[in-house]
Amino acid sequence: MSVEIMNIGLAAALTAATRRVHARIGHLVAEEDLTVEQWSILDFVVTAPEAVAMSEIMEHVGLTGPSLTRAVDKLVTSALLYREVDPGDRRRVLVSPSKRGLELRAQLAPHIQAAEHELAGSPEAAGQILQMLGGLAR
Repeated sequence: MSVEIMNIGLAAALTAATRRVHARIGHLVAEEDLTVEQWSILDFVVTAPEAVAMSEIMEHVGLTGPSLTRAVDKLVTSALLYREVDPGDRRRVLVSPSKRGLELRAQLAPHIQAAEHELAGSPEAAGQILQMLGGLAR
């Protein structure tokens, strides 16, 4: 690890890494008229085993309520996601992928994963980074 990275602290290093990852991933998803945040939402919803509550998405992607609502609105308008009121609890809104959303995620995911592995140095390093960040996020 370089001395420069060690001297900037965790918060600054995470901010710099986030900017670099967003720039690389942002380039890929922008070709499909998505932001990195919208990609994160689509990826999370598509990989969930069932429809996901907005509160779960907010917790997973780290967006505030209004920002999440705007991002989901865009994904719904783009016919990538469906949104519906939870029939068991009318206060909850559930989000699920459309066929088009499933297809777009399948198309983009390998490119996103390759970019992540390249940024991390290897698939193994990417896995280790994700594991460490998962621990920090708890």
